Amino acid sequence: MAMGRNTPKHGRHLARYREITMVLVNHRLGELIKLLDLTRFLPFHWVPPGNPLHRETRTTSERTLMAIEELGTTFIKVGQILSTRTDILPSEYTEELSKLQNSLPPLPFSTIEEVIIQEFGKPVNEVFASFEKTPIGVASIGQAHIATLTDGTDVVIKVQKPGVQEQVEEDLEILHHIAENAAERSENTGQYDFPRIIDEISEALKAEMDYVREGHIAEHFAIFFKDDPNIHIPKIYWQYTTPRVITLERIKGIGILNLQNTTENGVDRQQLAKRVASIWIRMIFEDMIFHADPHPGNVLLEPDGRIGLVDFGMNGVLDDEMRDHLAMAIKAILGRDADMLADSLVDLGVVSDKISRSNLRADLKHLMGHYPLDMPELRLTSNVGELFTVIQRNRIILPANTFLLLKTLAMAQSLGRGLDTNYNFFESLQVCVNKLFKERYSLSAVLHRLPSAALDMILLGIDLPKQLLRIVRSIERGNLNVKTDVSGLEVHLEHLERLVNRMVLGLLVSALILAAALIFLAFHRGL
Repeated sequence: MAMGRNTPKHGRHLARYREITMVLVNHRLGELIKLLDLTRFLPFHWVPPGNPLHRETRTTSERTLMAIEELGTTFIKVGQILSTRTDILPSEYTEELSKLQNSLPPLPFSTIEEVIIQEFGKPVNEVFASFEKTPIGVASIGQAHIATLTDGTDVVIKVQKPGVQEQVEEDLEILHHIAENAAERSENTGQYDFPRIIDEISEALKAEMDYVREGHIAEHFAIFFKDDPNIHIPKIYWQYTTPRVITLERIKGIGILNLQNTTENGVDRQQLAKRVASIWIRMIFEDMIFHADPHPGNVLLEPDGRIGLVDFGMNGVLDDEMRDHLAMAIKAILGRDADMLADSLVDLGVVSDKISRSNLRADLKHLMGHYPLDMPELRLTSNVGELFTVIQRNRIILPANTFLLLKTLAMAQSLGRGLDTNYNFFESLQVCVNKLFKERYSLSAVLHRLPSAALDMILLGIDLPKQLLRIVRSIERGNLNVKTDVSGLEVHLEHLERLVNRMVLGLLVSALILAAALIFLAFHRGL
């Protein structure tokens, strides 16, 4: 059934399917070939066994890492994101995948020059005053070179590798097809919605390959941090920028984790750790976009003490609703409140009809008891991985973009810990979350939202009779189905009186707010 529907995709990408499969064969990853349903691309659909006389010197996870590096850009990016998901992959795999740093052999200068000629219609020496042939960085999508503009300005030029866009688009189609097949074959994979995860990675990768978009994102962050003199976002030189070439102001600094003798040079590592991590905490909790690749090589300490950020290709997006749920979850974890955490997870995720809130609460309470927040070895990736395991067991499917968010938070914590092993990332999170709650629920903030809330209440009151009529008609036709979960009934009964009291109080407060809003609107409009 699935084969007939997917045959055209196989035909269009048959050579790449076979190439991927042979790379896995060469690294003796037969089980992975079967898991991904790639045996059809082998002769006679036969997976060759490992040589029993061959002594294996590398683990399966190490060979998986080598295969991913050989398969290139798309697989490297997927591996980087999955490296934070200990609920999906065993720890030995996530540890290996965390080594993916996009460090690859450079392309010859002649290849880079050809791209520049295609983009600007001129050779390198006619576009730039100088251009260093040896790159300062090589990633899976492109490589960076130091250059000088005709007016003497020092810049960094990022040049996209030829053919990378076409290869990424092909690989993404293949990965999406594999994810769909996996979802059809296995009930367990549905918990993660792998096709949607691949879609998110696809969006991030395609955006990363558009250097014009990257330039606009850099300018967005420059505006966001304009009031902070300690953060330096490079200027974009648009006359030397195209979708495949981007020219940025050169930031002359040291990689944040390459600092030596910092105390002798007057650098306080503890304060620097807080400053670096707080950059990403601010982006996540105060902005709509966050830099999703806080790699140590993308954070530079300049001689004047400023922190320079580079490489704005990979970004994540957060709306106010998700940010509020995230803040609520963090507040619950810090406050050891299993009920609040359960509510925030249910609100954030897609809930199965098989969920038992009492079981979820019990699992969360058990998790909190085993991992006190003041443990010095607390790690965001490992402990959030435990949390994701609880989420999986209780059949809650979190939004796909939590992958990038978790990856970013974990890498930000790693930056802080790299500078100061005693750095408390959760303490910094708590400060920001408390500030967010104070701003969102202060009296002035509530009064500011009052007219909008009053309008919503009025519209609800107007539409409510229609909704009730639909429900009554559904009951009359026998079309209304009610599902109940009586597991942990005694726990629900214990809280029933408290919930009813809260409901009554909430109705009274809502009535008072509505009345005040109507008075406010009447006075404001001179009625």
